[in-house]
Amino acid sequence: MYSELKSLLWTWMMVSLLGLIVSWILFISPSWAQTTVSGKVITSDGMVVSSGAVALEKGELHNNAFLAGGAIGSDGTFKIPLPSGGPWGLHVYSEKYIYFPLQIQIKAGVDNDIPVILPVDGTTTDDPKISNIQFKKLSDQVFQIAMQVDDSNHNLGPQMLAVDTKRFKSYRLVPTDGDIKDVKADFPNGEYSSPFIPVALDGEDLKDWLFVVADHQCSNGPILNGLGQSVFKPVVAHSETLSCEVPGIWKSNFDKVYQFSQTAPGMFAGEQFEGNLHIDKMEQKGETLTIAFRLDGKDGSAELKLHCQENLVRLKGTFKFPDRSGDWVFAKLKNVKAALSGQKLFAANCSICHFSDSKDNKVGPGLMGLFNSANLPNSGLPTTDENVRERIVNGGDKMPPFRHLKEGELKAIVDYLKAL
Repeated sequence: MYSELKSLLWTWMMVSLLGLIVSWILFISPSWAQTTVSGKVITSDGMVVSSGAVALEKGELHNNAFLAGGAIGSDGTFKIPLPSGGPWGLHVYSEKYIYFPLQIQIKAGVDNDIPVILPVDGTTTDDPKISNIQFKKLSDQVFQIAMQVDDSNHNLGPQMLAVDTKRFKSYRLVPTDGDIKDVKADFPNGEYSSPFIPVALDGEDLKDWLFVVADHQCSNGPILNGLGQSVFKPVVAHSETLSCEVPGIWKSNFDKVYQFSQTAPGMFAGEQFEGNLHIDKMEQKGETLTIAFRLDGKDGSAELKLHCQENLVRLKGTFKFPDRSGDWVFAKLKNVKAALSGQKLFAANCSICHFSDSKDNKVGPGLMGLFNSANLPNSGLPTTDENVRERIVNGGDKMPPFRHLKEGELKAIVDYLKAL
């Protein structure tokens, strides 16, 4: 009898544990991973960065509240989960290029795609350097990092960073003798220490850690891993075929980066990154693009023409402003991010619980022929676009909500379901 009770108790415990795991997968993990920041790092001379580090501050740019981070992949891309939306300070570093700081506003529940353009660092001889990286075990679950930082022209800034690429965390190191309150001051050469890091050092792969420093001239030297090895990889040619159209990421002859997006046939919206120029109207007729803009409270206008060669797309023309005029030239750096098809969106978000080629139950009902039925399964509501969309967004019964999907993505999924 005792052995039977013990067996029943063990079975009940395992079933309960499995239920908790399934609940976590269906209800917790999707919402936890919804907010991300991503981008492709392109250089101002038209190349793609193949190595480097990304660090993010929570809140305003340059407040040094570093919290998240990650690595730049060999294809120039990064994608980092964030615990919340709101304001963040983005910093991107790659050897031989001037680092990129940008104040960004993160939308919760979506992937925030940020264009990153790194200027070439013309003088690398005065870049700051890292040496003697040490991981100091303080207990079984806590360690601390120390490293030596030196800068030949003595203009170090406050950014001495350790990035845990495995856990997407970043930590700011401070002088061992104490931090400096004035972040605009020149920081000293010497040893820098991290806060206590609540991670077990035993078994840690030190190659998962990246170390970077920057000076007040936005230069960063070699980026090292936890073994003190440089992670530098040469930049590669930009392989993306640029479309001969206005939507995309552009850089002007004034070293400003813009994103142009289509709002209606022949009409566009423009956004300047890290600048105070506001575009009020963009209209295209044939190859000519007219722009109405505001700068420092004054109205200006421009007329540009689209010029396209093989993988070389330009907007060239002139601008007029109350107190000056001149040439305005844009070089296209990147196409707009292609929207996922309804089929791919279904596969990524819905296929874990629903068949697309059957009416049989998986976790939820099969959805083949969904729009051929008068009523939705389970809820019994009429089969309409709005009811299907509402079910996807808000969930119901055992189905989790998918509020991270954008309007265009929801429409693509609904259109795909209509075709099943």
